Formats: sequence, structure tokens, C-alpha cells
Amino acid sequence: MFTSMVVGLHLATLLSATNVSVLLSGLPVRSLATANLTLESCQATSHVTQLRCEVPVVQATAPPAFRFQEAVILRVAAEEWVPHIRVMEDPPGNVTISGPMANLLQTLADALHFRYTLVRPPDGAWGIPTSGGDWNGMIGMVKRNEADLALGPFGLTYSRSRVVDFSSPILIDYYRILVRRPRSEPEPLGFLMPFRWAVWVVLVACVGVVGVVLYYVSMTYHLLGRGGVKIPGSEHLLLSHCWTVYSALLGAPFMWKVERGVERVVVATWCIMSMIVARSYSSALTSLLAVRTVPVKYNYLRQIIDDHKINLIFEKATALVEHMSTVQQGIYKDLADTNLTGRAHFLPSSKLYDAAYNKVRNKPYALLVEETTCNKVYSDDFSKYGRCDFYIGKELYWPLIFGMIGRKGSPFLPAISDRMERLASHNLYFKWLADELPNATACLRASTRVTTDEAYSLQGLWGVFVLFTGGMLMAAVVMLCEMAPI
Repeated sequence: MFTSMVVGLHLATLLSATNVSVLLSGLPVRSLATANLTLESCQATSHVTQLRCEVPVVQATAPPAFRFQEAVILRVAAEEWVPHIRVMEDPPGNVTISGPMANLLQTLADALHFRYTLVRPPDGAWGIPTSGGDWNGMIGMVKRNEADLALGPFGLTYSRSRVVDFSSPILIDYYRILVRRPRSEPEPLGFLMPFRWAVWVVLVACVGVVGVVLYYVSMTYHLLGRGGVKIPGSEHLLLSHCWTVYSALLGAPFMWKVERGVERVVVATWCIMSMIVARSYSSALTSLLAVRTVPVKYNYLRQIIDDHKINLIFEKATALVEHMSTVQQGIYKDLADTNLTGRAHFLPSSKLYDAAYNKVRNKPYALLVEETTCNKVYSDDFSKYGRCDFYIGKELYWPLIFGMIGRKGSPFLPAISDRMERLASHNLYFKWLADELPNATACLRASTRVTTDEAYSLQGLWGVFVLFTGGMLMAAVVMLCEMAPI
């Protein structure tokens, strides 16, 4: 409910502009009329949301085709964020871009009759407030008139809206957790896994209890039959009974002479229990050796916060990082506290894609980024290797509406927003985005169960040999104790 209210407020703020008159550097510009959309007329589809509206985005009274009457050169800030935009920079400082945001910028330039030059932020950041009261990153460049526009796309927040103006929204995206997919690895102590530790403890106790019961029943009848005379060597009968009970549990051949009703009841009960336990263990062990269940540990923020063995990677200077720096309590405060223990690492957006392959794939790292970035990693990984090495957690958190930004009070941003709304009505941006993610859904339903048919190596069974070696050493110690003179 809270998320729906936030999204509703953002949309109401961004999509309710009407009859904006624009004047750019003395150039006469036609007035714009943008559609007055409501949430009831639009449907949010999928997590990375596009706006699908039944009514036309532009009203019939809007001008048919707005264009600047004279060519205008805009200074546009851009930084790499795969899959939205790629940035290439030649040594002389010539910046070129590609991807959906580059297509959007060029489409706007052709439609509105302007040209542009590209600049990159020196710190490679989107922008958050600094300790001196200014803003860094591309937001700081726009705020200080070092750039007319910044592509982003940027997540809309209240603090950002106070220093820059946002265009009409491009998409709504959520943050997700990207970790390496748990792998099926041999478990050396897998022979213990069919039963929990409590079952093993009870089984050992039962062997001792049944052996003692049979011993005392046998001794009682012998004492009654012999007038209370103790049987010579009876101290060895206790170990003999316990060993016979243990043999019955393992299904080994044994000789058990029972002559009385009490003994028959105890022996019959133990044999039935032993058969059930042994068959259950054998069946469960066969299943575990043939089909391994891969555990999924990180579906929610709380899980990665509580696991101190995993490091967290954030994009630096984002709306989420800004919130984490000011929040006083709650799960985002706990997330921010991971920086105090050295678990949090903040990277520029241009380094996130490489971090997924260099750190998340093979090391205990989690990447906390937007779902679109996670899908890009999914898609490229499957396209290149044909397998699913990454896993996206189930939790959706920190939803944001994304758009371009311009200077506060920018006279040409409404014209850009008007054209963007027309493009959005045809889902053109999402078509460009889909072209970047050809195999994004290939790993979404990858199974967490792996059927194995390869031969087991010593690495997977060394636990059994350790048990065998330990038993042999114990037998040697017992033998030495028996041979030692009393």
C-alpha cells in the first residue's frame, strides 16, 4: 500500500503538466499541452514498469509537431549504466554513447531540432549531497549550469527535485539482490545427512538401552533358575548383548537365542524398528547422492545483512546511498551499518557490470542494484556461457521512478517531456531495452535441484574414510589395552 501511494504521488507530480509556454534564449517556441493522465488509465506491467494507457498521451489540442525554430546546442552529461547506456571515451576526450538512452537522446534531438555535446562527470557518479552543501556527480553538474541535461536515467526523490527538474518518467524500477547461484558441490559428510543429529543421538542411546534391557532380563532369569548364583563371566554378556543389538540395526547376520516371552517381545520390537530405520536411511542416502538440492540463502535484505561472511556492492552516490546516509532506524539503517564493518563497497556505475563477473560470480559478494541491471547480467551470462551462474533474490525493495533531469526552471525540459510521453505511448524505449536483454528470462526459473551422474571422487567421500580410519585407530587402542598386563 505504501509503495502504491509513493508511485501515485510521483506520477501525479510528473504527469500533470498542462499548457506550458517555453522561451529558449529568445527563440520563440510553441506552447505545449501534455495529457492529464490518471493512475486508473494506466497499467503497471512487470517489475520494471512501463506505462500502458488506454487514452492518447497527447491531447488533440496539442501542437502536431514541436521543433525549435533554430538549431540549439545542448551540453548533455552522461555516464555508463548498462544496459541503459554505454559510454566510450577516446583519449582526446571525445565521448560517444550507445544503448537505449543514446537512442532516446538522438530521437529527441531529431524531433526537436537540437544538437548536443557529451560530457562525463569527473567522479563518475549520479549525485548526492556533499558535506559542503553542494551536490556531486551529474546532478551537481546540472545544478551548477555545467550541463543543460543529464541522461541518467535518474531516480526521482524529494531532495533531488529541489535542485533539478525531472522529465516525464521513462520507467519504474526496483532494487534486487544479485548473488552467485549456489553450486552443487560434494558433501564429504553427506552420509550423515539423511538423519539430523538428534536422530543419531537417539539411535545410539537405543542401542545401549535395548542391550542393557536384554542383559538384565537374561541375568534375572538365570539368577532365579540357579538360586541366586551369579553366572561366571557375566560381565562380558552385557557387551555381547549390545553388540548383537548393533548388528541387528545394521542388518548383519547374528545369532540370538531367546527362550522367554519378555525377550521375544524386546527382540521383535527392536528388529522391526531396525528394519524401518535402516530402510529409511538407505533410501534417503541414495536420493541425496543422486539428486542434490542447491540451497538458496539470499532472497531478502535481512538475510544478507545478518550473514557477516558476504560483502555488499553498491553503486556510489545514488538515491539509495543518500537515504542510507540519513536514515536513523529500520532495515536501511542496518544496511548502512555494514559499511562500519568493512562489508560495504561503493563503485561507480561503470564498474558494476565488471564487478558482477569478477567478484559476485566466484566470491562471497552480493550486488545490490536495479532489476534491469540484474537482468542484463543474467542475459549476457547465458548468451556467453550457456549456463546460469547468477541468482536474483525474491525481494523487491526501494522502488523509484526514473527520468532525465535538467536545470531547475529549464525552459526546454517541458518540450523534451512532451516528446518523451509520445515515445512512451508506443513503448519504444522498452523495445530498445529488450534488444539489450535477449536472454534475460533464460535463468529466471532455473532449478535448485541438480541430478548428478558423475563418479564420486575422494573429495566427496573423504568423510567415510576418516570414519574408517578413526575406527581402526580406536580398535588398535582397545587391543593394546587388552594386551597390557593388569
